[in-house]
Amino acid sequence: MTQLLYPLWAFAAGCLIASQALVNARLAQFVGGPVWSAFFSFLVGTLAIFIFALVLKGKLPAIQTEHLQWWMFLGGLMGAFFVMTSITVVPHLGVMAMIALFIAGQLVAASLLDHYGILMPAPKPITLQKITGILVLAVGAYLILSKSRF
Repeated sequence: MTQLLYPLWAFAAGCLIASQALVNARLAQFVGGPVWSAFFSFLVGTLAIFIFALVLKGKLPAIQTEHLQWWMFLGGLMGAFFVMTSITVVPHLGVMAMIALFIAGQLVAASLLDHYGILMPAPKPITLQKITGILVLAVGAYLILSKSRF
């Protein structure tokens, strides 16, 4: 079951990312620009996650600070950068070109993180098959971008 569930879940999240950029860009027109749109997007998301966590767990967690590092909180900053970028870029590039570039960046970073085992229990070396997949997706991104008007 999980062999099908996780890929479908990831696919659905990918579909929502494309829509999220457009929704947030439209919101930006009414709330004072991309910064405020991102703020409201994160505010609603934070409240939703808080409610979801309380429903699932019923209480606030005990945070273990012994091995906690400052850089472990950078995920929120990365998410904010991503959302701000999508709000700002989507009106100029369109959804397909924006997503193609996001995927290209994700694949380059993911291949390096996997290959060197950064923040993972063990490295997952880059293979010819993975490189071929990246190249095929890069060609697709190029074809999408070659028809885009900047």
